[in-house]
Amino acid sequence: MTTTTTTLTTTVMATIDIPCSDGEVRAEAASEEDVGMATTQAQTGSSFTLGDRQDRVLTIDVGNVKITSTSVPEKDVTLTTKRWARFMSIHEKVDIKAREVNRQTRPVAYRAHIGELYYVSVTSRYGCVDIRRFYVPYGLASENVRTTRSGIGLRLEWAHLLELLPTIHEQHPELNVNAESSDKETDKKAIAQPRLYNMLIYKTSLR
Repeated sequence: MTTTTTTLTTTVMATIDIPCSDGEVRAEAASEEDVGMATTQAQTGSSFTLGDRQDRVLTIDVGNVKITSTSVPEKDVTLTTKRWARFMSIHEKVDIKAREVNRQTRPVAYRAHIGELYYVSVTSRYGCVDIRRFYVPYGLASENVRTTRSGIGLRLEWAHLLELLPTIHEQHPELNVNAESSDKETDKKAIAQPRLYNMLIYKTSLR
C-alpha cells in the first residue's frame, strides 16, 4: 500500500502545471496567433491556367509572377514585382503589336525593356508575345545581347492573360506597384539595345 501511494503521488505531481501570470498567458496566446498568421501568409499564393491548350500556368508567390510551360517545364520566366509593374505599364502597347502580327499587314519588330536584362518582344518572325531574359557575352559591347533559355512565348494565352489581369490584381494588391520605380533601372544600354534590335529584325523581315 505504501508503495502504491507513493507512485500515485509522484504521478500526480509530475502532471501539475506551474502557474503563470496573466501577462505570460496573453504573451503565449499572441505568440501562437503570430505563428498561425505567418503560416497562412507563407501558404498564400495563386495559380492560373492560360489558354485552351492549358500549357501555360501562371503562379504568384510572395510578389513573384512565374509563367511555366506544363509540357516543357524548362520553359519559364519569373518576373519580380518591379518587372511585373513595368510589364503592366506597356501591356496595352504590346497588345497592339500582337494584333498587328495577327493581321499580317506589315512587319512587326517590337521589344521593350522591363528591368535588368528582361525584355518583352513581339515580332512577325515568331508570332507571339515573348518574355525573356537576355545577356551580354563577356568581352562584347552592350549592344551584342543574346537570348537565354529563361523565357516563354504566349500566343493564344496572351488574350487569356489580359482577361485575367483584373482578377490577378484584385487577389494580389502587392503587384500594383508604380512602374516609375522600375523605370529607374533602365539605363542607356537598355534604350540603345531595342533600337538596334528593331532595325535588324525589320531588315530581316523585308527580305
